[in-house]
Amino acid sequence: MTDQEVDELAAILVHEHGSEALEVAEDRRSVHEAGSDAYEVWTRIAGAVNRLLGASETVMAGGQNSPSMRRQ
Repeated sequence: MTDQEVDELAAILVHEHGSEALEVAEDRRSVHEAGSDAYEVWTRIAGAVNRLLGASETVMAGGQNSPSMRRQ
């Protein structure tokens, strides 16, 4: 699975589940055996969800005038 596909799936989870998206991704990962391909994919998706949720918190807290948003 490409990084873009992982990011797109993470965005869908965040859109559908909001702040609960990370828990959803971790729950889905937990049904797979550690080290399996599916477990690794869900680990990547959970990481992308975590990054998206962190980014959305920055936007909500600081808005477009925050230093982190001005650099983008």
